[in-house]
Formats: sequence, C-alpha cells, structure tokens
Amino acid sequence: MYTVPELVNLLGLSTENQVRNRIEAIRDLLLPAIRRGPNNQLLLTEDGLALLRDLQTLCESGHTLTEAANVLRYKIERDEKKAIGESPTITHMSTKQDETESGWRALVEHLAAEVRELSARVAALEAALRREPAPWWERWR
Repeated sequence: MYTVPELVNLLGLSTENQVRNRIEAIRDLLLPAIRRGPNNQLLLTEDGLALLRDLQTLCESGHTLTEAANVLRYKIERDEKKAIGESPTITHMSTKQDETESGWRALVEHLAAEVRELSARVAALEAALRREPAPWWERWR
C-alpha cells in the first residue's frame, strides 16, 4: 500500500497535489484500489499504482490529464471486452455502453473544442499575413 507522499516519488511528480489531481481524474477506475488508512490517509494498492503509472505515461506523451484519463478508460474497457469474449447480458451491455459512450463523448467534445480554438488562431494569423504592410512613412504621422 502506497501513501500519497510515496506516490509523488514513485511517479516522478513534484507535489502531492499533482498526485491527488491524477487520483481524482480516474477515481472511478481506482475505486477497488483505494483504501483509507490511519487519520483518513489515502492508500493505493499495486493495481492503483499501475493505473497511475499508465496515466502518467499518457500525460508525458503530450495528452492533457482529461484526455489521458479518457484514453485510459477506453483501453481498460476494450481490454475487458476482449477478456469477456462473449456478448454480455442486455442490461450489463447497456450500462457499459452508456459509460463507454460518455467517455468517448467527453473526449470528442474536448478535442472538437481544441480544434475550433486552433482553427480560430490559424485564421487570425492568416488574416494578419494577408494584410499589406503600411508604407514606411505612416509610422511617422
């Protein structure tokens, strides 16, 4: 079992707050791996440490924390489906499908917003390049 200060060193982060933010980002995935210790201290099992390391790897590869959490959720859900190998019951399938769709929807919405922002910035830069420069004497007026 690992405490938050130990996780700071194991994950190569600089503050406990960074660890807590990562735990909050994937709390739903970490629920089986989180325990409470003395003085209500957060403790994580080996499985929880593995999930946090996977999340940290995704963050270091250029993903934001939100994107990395959604990618990690998708990978885990995909692995679960492969492990099952059967068609789940209808109620189980609809619940899992809703969770999967909400994770994908959040990721797609985030990426769409980022693309819109970048498109606006590119359009502004292109407009600035198309403008003809003012004559040199206009500066002196």
